[in-house]
Amino acid sequence: MVGILVHGGAGTITGEARRQLSADGCDTAAREGYELLKSGASAVEAVKKAVEIMENLPQFNAGYGSVITEDQTVEMDAMLVDGATGSLGGVMGVSRIKNPILLCDTIRKESKHILFAGQGAEKFAEKHGYELINPEELITDRVRERYHNWIKRRENDSVDPEGRDKYGTVGAVAIDNQGRLAAATSTGGTLGKVVGRIGDTPLFGAGTYADQEIAVSATGVGEYIIQGMVGIEIGYRAKQTDLYSAVKEVLDVTNERFGPLGVIVINAAGELAFHKTTKDLAYSFMNESGIGNFLDNE
Repeated sequence: MVGILVHGGAGTITGEARRQLSADGCDTAAREGYELLKSGASAVEAVKKAVEIMENLPQFNAGYGSVITEDQTVEMDAMLVDGATGSLGGVMGVSRIKNPILLCDTIRKESKHILFAGQGAEKFAEKHGYELINPEELITDRVRERYHNWIKRRENDSVDPEGRDKYGTVGAVAIDNQGRLAAATSTGGTLGKVVGRIGDTPLFGAGTYADQEIAVSATGVGEYIIQGMVGIEIGYRAKQTDLYSAVKEVLDVTNERFGPLGVIVINAAGELAFHKTTKDLAYSFMNESGIGNFLDNE
């Protein structure tokens, strides 16, 4: 029954090389998470590991490779949820944490609070043994190039989210051999965002959600996902209909009312669902049937 589904962002993935990079990164994360599940690890440990792996890969917009704000600074958001117990931890607007998803787990286990922001999150991290890094270490040359290209497009008044590279948020959902579910999501946010802007990722019930019946991780423009309350809406509708129909209904309504997005979901029966209203959604899954990714469906 164990299984894991990961995503590496929705939007538009340009070029065959980048598409393959996205698939390879997602495959690696899915395999590592699945190996943990097969060894008896919990779903929360599996999704944490999968997201940590993707945070360390420059092709994704999370951790190393995070996009930058209009002031060319890094502000990352993340959340980790154990659906079995309801425990969760989240961070928003952090700049000096190499792997925000690991800090989320420490918050989940060590704090009476569940969500920390900015300097407060980093102070908590330092108190619990994390080394604070220079934010410049997280910014790749490609992100700098994308930023300057964005500036030119903005000046020409032609910014179109679907015309950009994929958003690149990373996430994972999993079920373990005890039937426990978990979800994790991590992001650098939106390229060129206003300093202090927070997206859907660290908001429980929006971009990240898990309980004893379902686990959800979303990606896309955070404002759309928040407005649609996508995570909890999928959880509610999945009680009324089959999993795929629930996911499709929520994404179609959100797309019509607000804008496009992508999502990955797993339920207590081990069923997987992935759907998007963007052009692309980078994903990989692994369970007892094997491994697959978004390139397989092209």
